[in-house]
Amino acid sequence: MCSQTVETDSAPVYLLPSPTVGDAPDSLELTLANESATDLSFDPYSWSVRKKSASGWSEIEQEWSGGGTLTVASGDSETWSVETVVGYITESATLNSGAYSAAINVPNPNGDDWITCLAVFGLR
Repeated sequence: MCSQTVETDSAPVYLLPSPTVGDAPDSLELTLANESATDLSFDPYSWSVRKKSASGWSEIEQEWSGGGTLTVASGDSETWSVETVVGYITESATLNSGAYSAAINVPNPNGDDWITCLAVFGLR
């Protein structure tokens, strides 16, 4: 798992929200940074988004998932707006105020498996 809570000076891959709290989904960005020595190729449409409630985290229903391949080169990064990420999985969801997480799977630069990169953000 890679997340925004890692030490970015030493983590090979991480996902950061900017800012961490915003007024609307189009005011927040998610940046996947690849600080590893390996290029990372993955499906850039395969996000999962969850909302926190009193009973825990619940996934926003995924109506579809696009297919494709994006390569983030070693030392490079890729940025999406939260609005774009939500649009990749559903057009019917409206994000209201609250805490959310967004996650995407990428190849583990230190192994043969995949890791989930996670960012937590909030909407006012």
